[in-house]
Amino acid sequence: MAIKVGVNILGLQSLVGGTVKDVLDVVVEADRKGVDYVTLGDHLGFQRSAHETRRQTHAFPFVLEEPWPEPITFLSAAAALTERIRLSTFVLIAPLRPTLLLAKQLATLDNISNGRVTMGLGVGWQEEEFAAAGMTFEGRFGDLEDMVTAMRALWSEPPAKASGRHFHFEDFYSLPRPVQGADLPLLFGIKPTQRNIDRMARLANGWALNPADRKEFVDTVKEVKRLAAAYGRDPDALEFDVGQGPSITQDGALDEETIRRRVRQDEADGATIVSFLARDFCKRPEDIGPFLDFIVSLKE
Repeated sequence: MAIKVGVNILGLQSLVGGTVKDVLDVVVEADRKGVDYVTLGDHLGFQRSAHETRRQTHAFPFVLEEPWPEPITFLSAAAALTERIRLSTFVLIAPLRPTLLLAKQLATLDNISNGRVTMGLGVGWQEEEFAAAGMTFEGRFGDLEDMVTAMRALWSEPPAKASGRHFHFEDFYSLPRPVQGADLPLLFGIKPTQRNIDRMARLANGWALNPADRKEFVDTVKEVKRLAAAYGRDPDALEFDVGQGPSITQDGALDEETIRRRVRQDEADGATIVSFLARDFCKRPEDIGPFLDFIVSLKE
């Protein structure tokens, strides 16, 4: 099976006209050209000192004034304008959202798009963001597990029943169900500790890899697949989404040879999806069309 390619549109508005609506035009073009996924990141906001610390300790690449469109809202608009491209996040901070609301949002998005949702879920790093939202930071990994279990129950034949730290329901009906039903794909974008690898193998449909964890990719893929099989799941059905770092020549052109070589290696190592942050590969508006054509050519 050919590898799939995704375009991450976060931060692209500054290149294409300055508005979120302008970015939707890029998504429509990506859909028409054959890009498999559109994705974007998620933050509800930043506390200034937390953001400054993250910039210093983790080389966080986004300035404090960077706009972050709310992903489900943006992808709903994209769904209405496109026909085939899958709708994703890299990644959505799930525990910032009430479980019932997120389940309903994803089910609705899957209906609008006729079953094109593949959602990457994470737990975030900014405690101040959780406090501002009135959510609990400690224990968020366990909350993610409970949320996924509950959403799968809500997306199955009703009535649903589930309990977690922040929710409880039984004999509960929540419609519409996703077009993909309880099998709507959920990738986990979390650090590959042994406990998190177990979470991916038990509950997720794969892993959305942070480039910072690239050195651990090969071993993690093998371990996730091994554990998934031990849990009675099909390891070959899992998806592994690898974000690609910028590769630009000194004259500002795409370093196509380096990118192709890296993608082929990632594919050999187990990647099923490779995602590109468009703003790292495009410096002018006229770069976007050729960039999209190039990443589609990587599927061949």
